[in-house]
Amino acid sequence: MTTPAPVQAVNIKDLIRYSPDARVNQPVLNSKDMITRINCYEPGQITPLHVHPDDDEVVFCIEGRGSLTFEQREAVPLTPGAVVNLPAGLPHRIEAASDSRMVVVYWALARYTSIRMHNQSGYSSVRQSGEQPPSPTGTP
Repeated sequence: MTTPAPVQAVNIKDLIRYSPDARVNQPVLNSKDMITRINCYEPGQITPLHVHPDDDEVVFCIEGRGSLTFEQREAVPLTPGAVVNLPAGLPHRIEAASDSRMVVVYWALARYTSIRMHNQSGYSSVRQSGEQPPSPTGTP
């Protein structure tokens, strides 16, 4: 019999941090199979358009308001309690409302990758876990 991995417990509220420069992305929990991370946004801040080619992602809004936006679909509002499943291969962007801070928690497989669809001014140096450099052609 193998020894189980340790139980991890974190209070999300203790991890909330903001930066005037860009959204704050940091780890919450990690296991051999799954990652949990938190994004904290000042009003109007974004996670640039990106795609997870092979992996689903679940996003849970715990504070504030914003939206998940897509190139060819209607935006999905993010308000406290909203949970959104993003299927693999769907390019998406996360943005806080212009008048609201926002905090989201997201889950993905530990081996996930994230590819930016375009270079976006001011965010080219702000990477998150699993992110690969932007595609020069804008496609994954």
